[in-house]
Amino acid sequence: MGEEVQKVEAGARKAWPVVTSWVGGISAIIGLFVTLGGGVTWFITHNKQKAELRDKMAVAQNQAAQGDYQASIQSYSDILKDKALYPPALDGQLSATMLWVENFHLVLREGQNPAEVIAPSIDQIFILLDAGLARTKGTRAADVRAHIGWAHWLNQHIGEREFGPETEQNLRAALAADPSNVYANSMLGNWLLQNNGSVTEAAQDFNTAVATGKVRPYVRSLQLAGLIDLDKPGARAELMKAVNEMRKAGEPLDRDRKKRVLEYCCEPMLTDRKELVESLSAVPEDDTWKTYLWLDDQPAEGRDAADKRSMRDFIQANLFEISGDRDNALTKYRAVKQEMSPFQDSLKSAVDAALVRLSAK
Repeated sequence: MGEEVQKVEAGARKAWPVVTSWVGGISAIIGLFVTLGGGVTWFITHNKQKAELRDKMAVAQNQAAQGDYQASIQSYSDILKDKALYPPALDGQLSATMLWVENFHLVLREGQNPAEVIAPSIDQIFILLDAGLARTKGTRAADVRAHIGWAHWLNQHIGEREFGPETEQNLRAALAADPSNVYANSMLGNWLLQNNGSVTEAAQDFNTAVATGKVRPYVRSLQLAGLIDLDKPGARAELMKAVNEMRKAGEPLDRDRKKRVLEYCCEPMLTDRKELVESLSAVPEDDTWKTYLWLDDQPAEGRDAADKRSMRDFIQANLFEISGDRDNALTKYRAVKQEMSPFQDSLKSAVDAALVRLSAK
């Protein structure tokens, strides 16, 4: 009997390590599944967060593309609350801020003070641009510095909140860092034209900006806005050079601006002889004629069509005269005198003066 008890106890001792080993194996397997389950959960959560971030970034980018810059900036701010210092969001917010500066405008209700309306927006712009300048280098930093300068101009020109030299100082600082910077050159060119600066220097700045090939529509908008209706010698010549380049390069120009260029450069009622010669002598004769036709491309009917034809003949007569072709100029002026409407008083005066001028030679 004792021997049988001893055998049972010995068997139990041998079986216990097996059971322990089996239980340990099960625990390890359970632990593995728990670990794998946690990894799967993390992977799913991580991918979900990435998708949400991607969607939020897309919303912010789309808002900026549609011109809703303040909404875009706020969307980027919301992203940065959850993911501080996220480089794509910081860069996107800075880009949206610069676009806001480039396209800044106010909608005022009757009686509103522009300074009060502009103040919160400009203050926000300065905060974002200053922060962007602190973390950027090279051309990007020069871009930001130029936009800081333009924000100062908006603050002065629209908001009437400052009157110091900050605009020019920041634009020239941007140029010192990056002499070919497209924003600094085009913004400084426009600023010079608006502040009685040198037309020649402004033209050089715009030529440098155009040569970069960057943001061409924005550069042209500043160039044309600065030149149209500027009553200074050389302005009409630079404007004709600019629109001639635009025509040759296939750059678009809207109907309203084409009309304004024609009136400013070629309308006898608004330009005297010296100004007309400046306009028509800015580029080679053949280019001048092609550019004039490009500007004067709107269809007309009836009396408007007849007036348009008379004006075109008048411009051609002037081109003949400027080139020294007196005979063809006289013939053309006489034809204009015969065909023009009796209501074209300013054109009649210009034609009569031309006939007197050429007959005396």
